[in-house]
Amino acid sequence: MNEKTVGMLAKFTGVSVHTIKYYEKIGLLSSARREHSNYRSYDIRACTDIYECMKYKNLGFALKDIRNLIKEADSEAVEDLLKKRLEEIEIALSELQEIKKHVTDYLAETKEIEKKLGNWYIEEMPDFWIRFQTENMEYGKDAQLESDGINFMDYAPESKSVLKISRESLNGIENRFSWGQAVRAEYIEDKVKCGNAWSRQKGYTRIKGGRAFVFYLKITGAYASDGILQKKIREIYREFQQDMDVPGDAYCVRIKITHDEEENDWNYLKIYILLKPES
Repeated sequence: MNEKTVGMLAKFTGVSVHTIKYYEKIGLLSSARREHSNYRSYDIRACTDIYECMKYKNLGFALKDIRNLIKEADSEAVEDLLKKRLEEIEIALSELQEIKKHVTDYLAETKEIEKKLGNWYIEEMPDFWIRFQTENMEYGKDAQLESDGINFMDYAPESKSVLKISRESLNGIENRFSWGQAVRAEYIEDKVKCGNAWSRQKGYTRIKGGRAFVFYLKITGAYASDGILQKKIREIYREFQQDMDVPGDAYCVRIKITHDEEENDWNYLKIYILLKPES
């Protein structure tokens, strides 16, 4: 038999009826109508076209390029399209490598916080840029995350939720805190390639780092608004400096959130307190 119905062609080539009909609809395949039954029929050329379609599909070519490759392209055009596809793959691999690095770094970060929970250290706090979005539990005015063409969400997971608790709150004078999104200055200034431009960005604050008292904490509930976290920070700091007031604001970087069987969400925080904060 020199011609096959769509069902027979699907079995013969191992390609679904739906795919064959779709390829015909967009002009990659052609068929004839049988005189008496009005069924589509396909000659042996259809098999060649299907094999070529699937070859290029499995190489990741877009349908418009597949049409060009099997219907129009000469030898030079085939070579050009293959080179273009290789360039696309190189870009995709580079992007995947960057994602892999982010996942690897984040996994290491989650492991570190589990290992260090409940302990305190003296470490360097990095400089970072922060966009504050709340005053206590109220949304800030004009505090949308995107401002002047910059959106910290574009930098996730490098951008992190940060809770700033005022020095006065930590020492029991008042309860004042702000949530925001922050990115390490080194990372974002390298991306933007113009660190000085950041000083002109409205709504962004550059926090200068330095030697800091650092500890890791797991906490649940309304810990900021209820003052639970502030009290806990004060207690832990006074293990380090007995009977001393906390010297500066606390920057609480949220590393991850987990959930238990009782539907509590647990926030894992890395907390920095600069030992010599800028006045």
